[in-house]
Amino acid sequence: MERYLRFYIKFQGYMIGMITLLFSVIVTFFIHKESQSYTYPMEYYYNFRFMGHTPLVLGIIWFVVAVAFIYGVYTESKQLLFPYALMYLIDLFLIAIRDVIMIWHEQRWYSMVFTNFPAAVAVLYVSCYLMMTLIALSRLFSSDPKSLQGTNFARFSNGISNPIALGDEAVLVEA
Repeated sequence: MERYLRFYIKFQGYMIGMITLLFSVIVTFFIHKESQSYTYPMEYYYNFRFMGHTPLVLGIIWFVVAVAFIYGVYTESKQLLFPYALMYLIDLFLIAIRDVIMIWHEQRWYSMVFTNFPAAVAVLYVSCYLMMTLIALSRLFSSDPKSLQGTNFARFSNGISNPIALGDEAVLVEA
């Protein structure tokens, strides 16, 4: 793959990881700061994503996933990209459940994510962008892996007519 295209795809991965890392800290801090730690009445339970200790737990999980994602892009490991996609899908599922419960409790439509048209378009755009970047990164790492640096050691053969390759080492000169 072209070097500049490889750089661009990895740059997108780094930016996604860094923005996730930054926002996991900032959003968790502000949500947890505004959240009260007393018990909530059942009619406010639809806002479970933003109350109690749930934002703190999800913020810590997002932080760990973002660090693993950045390390996965750096080491070009496909396995470290999957937790990010899984956590993103879990968070979308939690927001969808929240919207269903809010519809059930007859809350305002503009405070929901999937019934508010501009918010739904933004979520759709971000979801497509993230998933396509994750697919591009995983294809890049599987089809064009980073070359492993070896010893670059050349052996001299003693009367062997066919040079043989031994892993990273190769017999280059015959005696």
